[in-house]
Amino acid sequence: NQNNFLGTGNRVSAQVNTGKVNTTYSLSVTDPYFTPDGVSRGFDVYRRDVNTSSLNVASYNTSSYGGGVRFGIPLNERDGINFGLAADFTTVDLNTQSPTQYQKFCGNTTGCSSNSVVASAGWAHDTRDNIMFTTNGVLQKLSGEISLPILDLNYYKIDYKQAWFKNVYKDFTFMLNGEIGYADSYGNKNYPFFKNYFMGGVNSVRGYDNGSLGPKDIDPITGQDFAVGGTKRLLGNAELFFPVPGLKDSKQFRLSAFVDGGNVWGTESGYSLSDLRYSAGVGISWLSPFGPLKLVFAKPLNSKDGDNTQNLQFQLGSQF
Repeated sequence: NQNNFLGTGNRVSAQVNTGKVNTTYSLSVTDPYFTPDGVSRGFDVYRRDVNTSSLNVASYNTSSYGGGVRFGIPLNERDGINFGLAADFTTVDLNTQSPTQYQKFCGNTTGCSSNSVVASAGWAHDTRDNIMFTTNGVLQKLSGEISLPILDLNYYKIDYKQAWFKNVYKDFTFMLNGEIGYADSYGNKNYPFFKNYFMGGVNSVRGYDNGSLGPKDIDPITGQDFAVGGTKRLLGNAELFFPVPGLKDSKQFRLSAFVDGGNVWGTESGYSLSDLRYSAGVGISWLSPFGPLKLVFAKPLNSKDGDNTQNLQFQLGSQF
């Protein structure tokens, strides 16, 4: 990332990711003062390949490329809205072991092309005193996207998030976070399964394997079950942050104790609190020279048969 690229004032961000699951090449250019009033304009282009064979989710491959334009409008120091338009061209590869809903979407067992033009919009309210190690403030986000009925896909998604932070005693901060998401198709078309919500892992319900919660399907050959994702999500987190003993004044390390709860549901199911999975544990966050690092130890509190649990989880490079 470069905030003042070659002295132009533009913010340029490039990403190269050659991971086993995700291979991504992307470039973003943002003019933060496209107008004198502070309206920003950005352009994005990307190429992304996804291979889920090593995850505990249904097996499929996608190859996508696309680009778009976006605008951000500040309403005041704490509030802003954004909107954009993007084109995406995706090729989906399936096999005979792919779930029935995946094959139903493509109309065969080998795959299909799924292209779309997506309009998006959002609103954000942010009073946090620090983005990385927040001690006080509120973050609210409402976002939505809808594919225009001019190419292959007809779907929409709506997401809302609210996180509340309060300094309760000296260097102790309490956080409550809630998130809800809903997605569906329109125009008598099937919802694109590769847009499904997944849950489980460091950034949702810790103690469960990445993306492993929610509806399951069974491999007809191995008999092993795997997650297929869903169109509805619900997540709640309660966390107490406190300094590392002996490093009280450090601005790079922080410990926490947490309780998580959440799940995802498919198109034929509604939200059900009885289906929520819960976990509790402790974690440490470090603003390392290589990027934000998070290490957690979590214990599932009500895991069911078929759930994939993972007590020790690690993440490097994403924001907390």
